[in-house]
Amino acid sequence: MPLPQVMAAIKDLREARRELLRLVDSLSPEDWYRYVPYGEWTIKDVIAHLVGDMSPGGAGLILAGVLTPEFIMGTAEFVNRRAWNAKIVAERARLTPADLRQMLYHAHDRFIAAARRISRRHLEVLELPVPMGPGYTLKVEDWLWAGYHYRLHADDVRRALRESWAPEPLTFLPEVEALFPKLWRYRDGFLRAVYSVADDAWDEPCPSCPGWSYRDVVAHVASNETRAHLRLRFCLGEIGLQELAPLEDVDGWNQKQVEARRDREVCELVDELARGRYETLTLLSRLAKDHLEMEVPLPRGRTMPLLDYIGRLGPHEAEHAGHLVSASRARRLGRSK
Repeated sequence: MPLPQVMAAIKDLREARRELLRLVDSLSPEDWYRYVPYGEWTIKDVIAHLVGDMSPGGAGLILAGVLTPEFIMGTAEFVNRRAWNAKIVAERARLTPADLRQMLYHAHDRFIAAARRISRRHLEVLELPVPMGPGYTLKVEDWLWAGYHYRLHADDVRRALRESWAPEPLTFLPEVEALFPKLWRYRDGFLRAVYSVADDAWDEPCPSCPGWSYRDVVAHVASNETRAHLRLRFCLGEIGLQELAPLEDVDGWNQKQVEARRDREVCELVDELARGRYETLTLLSRLAKDHLEMEVPLPRGRTMPLLDYIGRLGPHEAEHAGHLVSASRARRLGRSK
C-alpha cells in the first residue's frame, strides 16, 4: 500500500503539472520562442528541460536500493546539474512545441509509478539526510515532492510573457567562473526551497529568523543582491567608500530592505532575485585581473578578498533556504516531522 506522504507528494506534483499545462496550452506559436528573463533559455527550452529524461528519478533510486549516505553525498557535491540540464535541452532542440507538450504530459509517469511502490520498508531510506549547502539539509523523502519544479518554471514562463528579453553573452575571468558551480547550486537550492513552501505558510513567523515571516526571508535574500552590487561597484572603481556607508549597520539595512518589500508577492521577489543575479553577473563580467587582488570592505573595518566574497554569496542563500524548510509542503502536507 502506498505511503500517505508519498501519495500527498504525488497529488501535489499532479496539481502543479496541471497548472503548468494550462499555462502552456495558452501559449501562441510565437510565445514558445520568447526568452525567459534573465537567462539564455526560451520558453521552449524551459519546457524541454521540464520534460527531462522521463526516468523514475529519485523514486527509482529508492526502489533500486542504491541510496547510501556516501552515494547521496557524492551526488550532492559532484553532479553538475546545470551541465546535465543543458545537455537535455540541446538534445530536444529539434522537437516541435507540440512534441514537447505531449511529452510534458507524460514526463513524470514513470516517476509516479515508481513512487507508488515505495512502502514502509523504505522508511529508513526516506529519512536519510540530503546536504544542500551550509545550513540547508533535506531528506530523501523531499526528493519525492517534485511539484516545486513545475511551479518554479511556470513563473519563468509568466516572466517571459510579461517582459521582452534578449540575452547578451557575458565572459568571465577563469578565477571567477570557477566559483559558478557552487554559486548556481546554492541558487537552485534556494529556489527549490521557495517553491516548496506551502501556500498558507508565507506570512507565518519564521522560527529561525525572529521578527520575520517566511516571505520576509525571501525578501531579504532578494535584497542581498543589491548589497553585492554596491561592493562590486566599489571594486570596479565606480563608487567610493561613502556609498558603502549604509551597509555598516547590517541589521538596520536588512530590516529596512525587508520592510520595503512587505507588500510584494513572492513571485515578484523571485523576479527581483533573478534580475539582481543577472546584474551581479554583469558586474562580475567586467572584472579584470588586477581587480582580483582587491579587498572588499565589510562592516566594522573588516575586509575580505574579492574572490572569497563572491564565493560567500552562495552559502548565504543556502542558509536561508534551510530556514524555509519548516514551511515546506513536505512538512505541512506530508506526515509530521
